[in-house]
Amino acid sequence: MSRPGIARLISLYRYFAFNVPALITAVSLALLLGIAAVHLWLLSAGYSLPAYFRAYLALLAAGALLAAVGIGARWVTGAREGSGVSRRGGHMAWALGSLASLASIGMYLASRTLGLPGLDVLTGRWDYPLGTFSMILAGLFVALHFSVLTGLNVAAPDRRGWRD
Repeated sequence: MSRPGIARLISLYRYFAFNVPALITAVSLALLLGIAAVHLWLLSAGYSLPAYFRAYLALLAAGALLAAVGIGARWVTGAREGSGVSRRGGHMAWALGSLASLASIGMYLASRTLGLPGLDVLTGRWDYPLGTFSMILAGLFVALHFSVLTGLNVAAPDRRGWRD
């Protein structure tokens, strides 16, 4: 089946593709667990943080952990085509991971540029290592998810058919 227009361009016309599903899935789990760990550490570090920011940290960490569990469970249960196991849960887990990652990037950028109520000390502080590390992890997860969506990579338990 041929993809029309932009989808065909984004998928690099099927000239480039990688068949390392276990590696892609393991990297996605590591990225999500790293995002969750950074936000849980910030939550438990004893900083004087506003209540809304504590709720954000808890929700973001929970979202990243839930996405990691969903991706990992799909890998373990082997939700392959024709196996009878639902593939929808895996797709939703990847989407939740991207949503958590984009929320992390958005909040980081907003806190450094616009400032947040009760967190004025963060405005202009681009040198905070954990924030930068979290933003890098989140950006890498979004890029990895994009590569899976476009067919450049495949995530476990799927396999590439290699029909040439």
